[in-house]
Amino acid sequence: TPVPGGVGPMTIAVLLRNTIVAAHRNDGIALAEDAI
Repeated sequence: TPVPGGVGPMTIAVLLRNTIVAAHRNDGIALAEDAI
């Protein structure tokens, strides 16, 4: 669903966080719950 005003800072933050989590999972590196 389109977001009024385009892609906002929260969307970018969540996408970046998910990318970091996925990379850690892919490499088998443990990630602390409060790390990000």
